[in-house]
Amino acid sequence: MNITKVHFDRNAGQHHAAHEERGVSRRDVLGALLAATTLAAVWTAPAAAQALKAAGAPAAASTAQPLTATELATLTAAAETIIPATDTPGATEAGVPQFVATMVANWMTADEAAFFRKGLADLDAGAQQRHGRAFAACSAEQGADVLQALRAASPYGGRTFSLTDRILDPKSPFYLRLRDLVVLGYFTSEVGSNRELRYMPVPGKFESNVDIKTWPYQVVI
Repeated sequence: MNITKVHFDRNAGQHHAAHEERGVSRRDVLGALLAATTLAAVWTAPAAAQALKAAGAPAAASTAQPLTATELATLTAAAETIIPATDTPGATEAGVPQFVATMVANWMTADEAAFFRKGLADLDAGAQQRHGRAFAACSAEQGADVLQALRAASPYGGRTFSLTDRILDPKSPFYLRLRDLVVLGYFTSEVGSNRELRYMPVPGKFESNVDIKTWPYQVVI
């Protein structure tokens, strides 16, 4: 991976009533996760649930259901396709699927969780249509093909570079919600934070020739 800098802005945008639950701001929960000084070496479902609790998230509703084995398998394959293992560990080794699954059950609203589950089902259906097999059974190349097709079919009108805002935006398509949650889980793990990122002091290195049309995407996820 070649990431120059990751920008997590916990204060961008405005609070919305739909994002407040029982007096707890879900934006602040995300901000607390991103600002945590102690990162999970490898995310597990209990570790992720404890992190959410420490960040101020309310207890999971009694109706919250964990992802099924099929849904978790699809999520795991998608996460590894988005952040594969290279010279550094990938999303699976960092425990990202367990982190995202916990976010679905313990942090998302009921509507968001239903939307995310439908997205996983549609991802499986897309793999069946394009390659005749479940997404979890696809090769890395086939999985990337399915995700690229989903990305192309997922226009997003939101104009924000804030990962937090995109995750909270109810109009954000499934592809972006999936990708951003995978990024969030990976870079709040010890593997992602300590072995993947690198520190670049502001203002960073001098660049004499920068394409202003693509520059923001080079430095901001």
